Amino acid sequence: MRFIFGFIFGVAVTVVAAYVMDQREQQAEKRVVNWDVVHEKVGAATKDAQQVWNDFTREITGP
Repeated sequence: MRFIFGFIFGVAVTVVAAYVMDQREQQAEKRVVNWDVVHEKVGAATKDAQQVWNDFTREITGP
């Protein structure tokens, strides 16, 4: 359990650190991450996960 918590915490710290570094950078071409692309991909993944969840619950509860 500690390993899973540590892994999730490490990923979160890495993402936050990259975001903070990019926000401090004045020039857009020197940024580490293209946050617009990240936003689009996360949005698409969230939409897909929501559709899978809705299909799953529809199968269980019926139409």
